[in-house]
Amino acid sequence: MARLPLIVQSEKRKKIGLAITIWLQMCTVASWFLVALGAIHNLHTYRRRFRSYILDFYAKRDYVKRLVYASDETCIEQLRMNRIIFFKLCEMLQTLEGLKSSRNMLVDEQVAMFLHIISYHLKNRVIKHHFNRSGETVSRSFHNVLNAFIRLQDVLFKKAKPIIANSTYPRRKWFKVLE
Repeated sequence: MARLPLIVQSEKRKKIGLAITIWLQMCTVASWFLVALGAIHNLHTYRRRFRSYILDFYAKRDYVKRLVYASDETCIEQLRMNRIIFFKLCEMLQTLEGLKSSRNMLVDEQVAMFLHIISYHLKNRVIKHHFNRSGETVSRSFHNVLNAFIRLQDVLFKKAKPIIANSTYPRRKWFKVLE
């Protein structure tokens, strides 16, 4: 078998190279077309996913879990009382003064929010960021707990006893009754 002349061989190589180049360009165009078709399909079949409010409820309670339920030390540092006293206070506010859980916030979270504001003199914006609540919710729960505390003052605070004029207690001489 005879070899082809060099000119014919180079033309054959050019034709094969050109065919491969055209084939690659056609594959590129086809892949771009398929990507665009997939994007259009996704746009037309996209359904908005419904947000699970049950999971959202637990995510918002995360800060309360860290404040109260983590340990006694963190509860004392952040709320200025240990967990046992905190739970007794929540129970008193619920049973005696009728503080109720709302649909989205339990009583312990409302009381923790109130105590955190009072103990650190925090602003509404800071609490709303920490507890992942709206400013209106923070304000409403603060006022609900404050009103419950005001109604509970007879139980929580001791009444002062009057000073007896002729008391034998040595420090009573500084507290004389004015006439």
